[in-house]
Amino acid sequence: MTRFYKWLLFISSYAPLYLLLAINNYDFKLIPVEYFKTVLGSEPMLYFWIVIVILFIISFVAVGYFRFISLNDSRGLIGLKPMNESVLSYLITYVIPLTAMNVSSTNSLVVNGLLFIIIGIVYVNSDLLYLNILLILFGYRVYNDASNNVIITNYSKDELTNFMNTGERVLCRKVVNGVYLMRRP
Repeated sequence: MTRFYKWLLFISSYAPLYLLLAINNYDFKLIPVEYFKTVLGSEPMLYFWIVIVILFIISFVAVGYFRFISLNDSRGLIGLKPMNESVLSYLITYVIPLTAMNVSSTNSLVVNGLLFIIIGIVYVNSDLLYLNILLILFGYRVYNDASNNVIITNYSKDELTNFMNTGERVLCRKVVNGVYLMRRP
């Protein structure tokens, strides 16, 4: 997996934040047409909405790629344990504080931008691709196996248990070192 795609997955991991920021900055007192006219008259708000839309598009394209990537290997499953709490912990630790961002304050934008970049560098360099709430929203779950590999899958818990009990090998793709994608073909 390329470094560029890892950054795209990092950007997609903040999709809930983009939604919350959009809701927080939308003026619900105005009908959509009136609000749109207001946005067009305010350069900072126009840039904000352009960036939010671009980030949403990147997010859904990056995660959508998981649905179409070819599975070129197979693995047996031993000792799977859910890791979804790690994803939720990541969400609460980093996404919620960023919702306090004030888009009309330069200081707030710079501080939050730097925080976003620092978290991104750690995320990409540590191959933390599985810490992505959007994957969970798209029906994927995250597990650790007995070898401490991370498994990202859209198989149900019952299907995974069946694979473990029968010893059946499951089609997969190594996403990065120690992280595997397993999905229904």
